[in-house]
Amino acid sequence: MAGERGIVDGRPWQPMRPERPAAAWEARAGSTATPASAADHPDEPAADAGARDGYDGAEPTGGGRRAQPPPLQALGRRTGRALRRVWTRASRARRLGLTVGAVAVVTALVAGAGLAMQPRYDEPVRPAMLVDDLRSEPTATVWQTDLAGAATPGMPSGCAYYAFAGMVGDDALVSAQSAEQSDRCGGAGGRLARVDGDTGDVVWSANVATALGRAVRSVSVTPDDDGRVATLVVEGDTGSTLARMDLRTGEVTNWSASVESTDDDLVTRIEEVSTTTVLVSHQPRSRFGPDGSGPTTDEDDVTRFELRDLDDPDTVTWQGDEPSQATVRLVDDEFYLLTTAGEGSRVIDAATGDEHRLPVDDDAYGWPEAAGDHVVVTLAAPTGQQLVAFSQDRPGTVDWTADLSGDASLIVSDRCVAVTSTVAVGDPVVAGPRGSDEAGDTAEADEPVGRASVTCLSPSTGRTVWSTTIPVSRGQTVQSGWNPSPSSAFDEVQVTVSPSSGFGDETSTVTTFDADDGRVVFEATLPGYSAPLAQGRTTVYQQTFGVDGRLAVVALDRSSHRELWRTSGDDVLTYQFWGRHLVVVTQDGVVRRLGDGTAVAAGG
Repeated sequence: MAGERGIVDGRPWQPMRPERPAAAWEARAGSTATPASAADHPDEPAADAGARDGYDGAEPTGGGRRAQPPPLQALGRRTGRALRRVWTRASRARRLGLTVGAVAVVTALVAGAGLAMQPRYDEPVRPAMLVDDLRSEPTATVWQTDLAGAATPGMPSGCAYYAFAGMVGDDALVSAQSAEQSDRCGGAGGRLARVDGDTGDVVWSANVATALGRAVRSVSVTPDDDGRVATLVVEGDTGSTLARMDLRTGEVTNWSASVESTDDDLVTRIEEVSTTTVLVSHQPRSRFGPDGSGPTTDEDDVTRFELRDLDDPDTVTWQGDEPSQATVRLVDDEFYLLTTAGEGSRVIDAATGDEHRLPVDDDAYGWPEAAGDHVVVTLAAPTGQQLVAFSQDRPGTVDWTADLSGDASLIVSDRCVAVTSTVAVGDPVVAGPRGSDEAGDTAEADEPVGRASVTCLSPSTGRTVWSTTIPVSRGQTVQSGWNPSPSSAFDEVQVTVSPSSGFGDETSTVTTFDADDGRVVFEATLPGYSAPLAQGRTTVYQQTFGVDGRLAVVALDRSSHRELWRTSGDDVLTYQFWGRHLVVVTQDGVVRRLGDGTAVAAGG
């Protein structure tokens, strides 16, 4: 009997299949239901599910017809059935391998999606310029040093303030500047100190006034390239003089006798110091006021100028009596003298004293500035200004020129001559992308605005590398600067649109452009007036000046541009970065290095 039941009409016997429901159900897009399927039970013969009466899981329509699934859906089902067949026929070892591979693929996909959502920070061109990344408000005091007690012991309160003078390795040089000239304070200026930036320890403190035997108002420091010795320009009651300092010990060498005039009726001033040369002037004492203010000159006055070798200031390489109102500038080892009077404009080789005439017949509007292998200067022109680029390799040769508007201003570096100027006044607010012609609804704008152009010229050729525009409201001023400041890497051009006068509730908009292609890499709106302070790998620091006169530091994320934190204080004199570290100097002469518990290592 069993054998008879096992074979029917030559085919193996099997029980009757139950009838199918009138309509099958399936999970559709957006449905919260998920039907069980053969995929949920991989050990069952999945091939039979698709072989039953040709049923493919679609709902019947019309007179017993079944709707065909979309091509992609059908392809997905066929692929799924094929994968299920592979799984069913695979050995246990192969199933384990397939499982491990699938987990690896899913893990890679999840990790890739996570990375794609991570903030992106451009790699810095010059990592040495980066400062610490402080991702939360730096309320912790890493160290604290009383500069007043260390640099000006016994000085009455309020007589001096302390200014950052530069870095020597990881140490900071600070100078005491006179806050008032009085018998109570005496010689408050003229004191220098070297402070370890990591610990706050005072390495040495020097009294330049005592070393030189004269009253000193202030001292500026120019370290040599090796960081062992520095040149000091020492400002006195009237005029200035030269000194040298051993930065390892703080010992001061008096070089005043080498540069000062022996004529008591003349006042000597150190005009500029370069890496090779000192520019000195000698002027009649009558040009200066009783308090040392001045000099005041008339159109026909002349001044004795001298170029002296920095390593041997007794050596004068060039001297001449030139118009007192001439524009003079020392650029490396070249002395630019721009004037329409006397013998005219010239560039003088500081090493040899050779003179080369410059084809300049108009007044100079700006200082000669180094731009790559050129020196650029803006001159007066009938329609505004003319930018002239002189070759440093061939002194006196004009390599290129560019016409500028009368209100144009510029900043220069080895990568870009950035020109900012007004292009239109009273234009509607532009709502579209930068440079778009799509205008917004002017009725909703608080004030009509104009637009300012920002253009990068190649220092080598003068050709436009990139140009863009930014909106500027009436009553606002556009200022350009390099980011970060003041120790700039010249890799980004920062343009600040700020109130012209009186902050009130107004804001400043800061836009930073990549110097290479003009790409906007950062943009933020801050209250009051804003200026660049420094930049970390993931963080941008701005210094703001509020309507109440208070200084504040604002940190923003470089990727999202969102504000991370801000800090300020009533007694704050300055916020500065000493090397990579943020410090605050208060009015009582105390300096504190600030930190936070989540600081990110700079340059990482």
